[in-house]
Amino acid sequence: MNRRIRLVMLLLLMGCQVVANPVRITDLDRTYDVFGASQMLGVKAGTVSIDDLLRNPATYQFVNTEKQRIKPYNQQLGYWFRFELVNQQDREVFLQFIYAGTERIVVYETAGNRVLALHRLGSLQPEPDQPFRKSVQFCPIAAKNGQTSTFYVYMEGIYTSALPIFALSVDKLLERQHRSDLFYGTYYGFILIIIVYSLVMFIRLGEWGNLRYAVWVLFIGLQMALFRGHTSEFFWPANPGIEAYATALAAITGFLHVLFTLSFLRLRIQAPTFYKIGIGIMILYAIGFVVNVANVSLNHQLGEQIDFVPLLALFEGLVSIAAGVVTLRKGFRPALFYIAGNLFFYVGILVFLLYTFGRLPYSFWTFESIHLGVGVEILFFAVALTYKVNLIDKQRKDAEQEKIRLLQENERLVTEQNTMLEQKVQQRTEELQEAKQRSEELLLNILPSEVVEELKQTGQSKPRRFERVTVLFTDIKNFTQMGEQLSPEDLVNEIDYYYRSFDAILSRFRIEKIKTIGDAYLCAGGLPVAYPDNPVEVVKAAIEMRDFMLHNQQDRVARGFRHFEFRIGIHTGPVVAGIVGVRKFAYDIWGDTVNTAARMEQHGEVGKINISDTTYQLVKEHFQCNYRGKIAVKNKGDVDMYFAEERVEKAVF
Repeated sequence: MNRRIRLVMLLLLMGCQVVANPVRITDLDRTYDVFGASQMLGVKAGTVSIDDLLRNPATYQFVNTEKQRIKPYNQQLGYWFRFELVNQQDREVFLQFIYAGTERIVVYETAGNRVLALHRLGSLQPEPDQPFRKSVQFCPIAAKNGQTSTFYVYMEGIYTSALPIFALSVDKLLERQHRSDLFYGTYYGFILIIIVYSLVMFIRLGEWGNLRYAVWVLFIGLQMALFRGHTSEFFWPANPGIEAYATALAAITGFLHVLFTLSFLRLRIQAPTFYKIGIGIMILYAIGFVVNVANVSLNHQLGEQIDFVPLLALFEGLVSIAAGVVTLRKGFRPALFYIAGNLFFYVGILVFLLYTFGRLPYSFWTFESIHLGVGVEILFFAVALTYKVNLIDKQRKDAEQEKIRLLQENERLVTEQNTMLEQKVQQRTEELQEAKQRSEELLLNILPSEVVEELKQTGQSKPRRFERVTVLFTDIKNFTQMGEQLSPEDLVNEIDYYYRSFDAILSRFRIEKIKTIGDAYLCAGGLPVAYPDNPVEVVKAAIEMRDFMLHNQQDRVARGFRHFEFRIGIHTGPVVAGIVGVRKFAYDIWGDTVNTAARMEQHGEVGKINISDTTYQLVKEHFQCNYRGKIAVKNKGDVDMYFAEERVEKAVF
C-alpha cells in the first residue's frame, strides 16, 4: 500500500515538471514563438533560485503567460519563464529576446535536474562572449538532433508587458539582424542629417529656433537609442548602469520639446495662457529629472510611483496640440505641420502601448511604432520650421519689394508733377501740420499728455492703478436755488468764470483736471505720473482756489452782486485711472478714494478746505490744520476730519 502511494506521488511530482505545449523545431526557415508557449511565475526579486525550481518543482505554481500579466516598472518583482524546446534539426538554434530594455535576463537550459548551459543577458549585464549586438539579446540552444531541453528564464527590471521570445536558426537570425541594422542605420542617419541641416540653417540665418530644434532632435535620438539599448552598445558599453537614468533623459527631452514649442509657436504673444502652462511643465520636467537621478542613486528606494514623467509627457502632448490649434486659428500656418507631427508621435505611442499590453500582436509596425512616430514628428517639425523661416523671409522680401515699389512710384509722380504740385504739396503739408497741431492741442486739452502719447503709440490706453492719489472735490452750495434766480445763460457764464480760474490755478501745479459734473469740479494730483508730494500740491492749490473764491466773494458783495459759495473736500488714497470706450474719450478715475473725497466736500463748510485724516497725516508738517473731530459719514461711520489752513513756515537756522 505504501509503495502505491509513493508511486502515485512520484507520478504527480513528475507531472508537475512537465511543461505544457513544447515547441518543436522542425523547419529552420521558420521563426517559433516561445513566449506564447511558456509558463510564468511572478516572485519577489531575488528570492527564488534555479536550484529551488529544480529541487522543489511542486512548490511553485507556474501558469500560462496569457493568464498572468507582467507588471512593468516594478523593481521589486522578478519573473521566471519556463518552456520546453525539442530541436529535431542537427544545426544550432538560438533564442532571441526582442526587448532589450530588460535589465537582467538569466537563461538556464536544463535536462532533468541538471543545468546544461547558463547565459547572462540584459541591458545591465551584457554577455561578454555574445556573437551578436547587445541591443537585441541572443543565446544559443545546446539541444540538437531530437534532444529536448527545458528552459528557465529569469528576468528583472522589465519595462513592458510584451516580451517576444523566439527560437530560430542562425541564418534566420542574421537575416532579421540585417533588416534591423538597415532600419536603425537609416533611422539614425536621418536624425543626423536633420541635426546637421538645422545647425547649418542656424549658422546661415541666425534663427535660434533651428538651434533649439537641433538640440531637441539630438536628445530625442538619444532617447530612442536608449530605448532599444543602442546607447549602451555604442556610447557607454563599459557603464551599462547609465541606462537606469532613462527617465532623466526623457525629462530633458520633454523640457527641450516645450522650449522649442514656446519659441516656435510664439506663445508668449499668440497664447499667453499656454505660455504660462508651458513654463509650469518645464518646471515639472526639471523636478522629474532630479527625482529620477535621486531614486536611481538610492537604488529605487523612493519607489516607482514617483516617476511621473511619462504622464507629464502625455499631458504636455495634449497641451502642445491645443496650443498649435490656437495659433493656427490665429493665422500661423506653420502650426499645421507642428500639430501633424505631434499627432503622429502620439499615435505611435498609442500603438506601442496597445502592443505592450497585449492588445496588438508583435510586428515591425507595432514594435517600431514609437520610432516611426518620432521619425515622422521630426520630419514634420523640420518642415514646419523651414516653412516658418521661409514665411518670415518671404514677408521680409515682400515688405522690401513693396517699399521699393512705393519709392519708385513716388519718384515717378514727383518727377512728372514736381513743378506743378510742389506749391500744393507745401500748402497741403502746412495745412496738415496745422490740423495735426490743432488736433493734438485739442486732445491734450481733453486727456493727459502721457495718455495721449500712449494712444498714439499703441492705439489704446490701459487703465492703471495708482497707490497714492490726492483727489479734490468742490461744488457750489445751494446751487439749485441759485440756478432758479438766474437765466441758463447767466448761470453757465458764472460757472465758466469760476472754473476757468480754477483751471488757471491747476496749471501752476502737477494736478490733473478730471472733469466737471454740473456744479462739481473734480481734480487729482499724483497721476498720470506718480509723484510722492502730491498731497502737499493739492492742498496748496486748494488754498489758492479758496482764496480766489473769498476775494471774488468780497468784491461781488461790495458791488451788490450775487456770488457763489464753494465747499472743498480732499482725500488721499488708491485709485484706478484711465479711459474707457472708443468714442468721446474722457480720462476718469474710479475707486473709494473718489467717493471719500466727495464725502469730505459734502461734510465741509463754505470757504473751508475739509481734508481726511489720511491726507492730514501726509501734509501736517506743511500746513496748519484744525481738527474737527469724528463726523458721521454715510456708509463709512465716524470719520476724522480737519480744516486745512495756511502753510506752516519752517524755521531757518
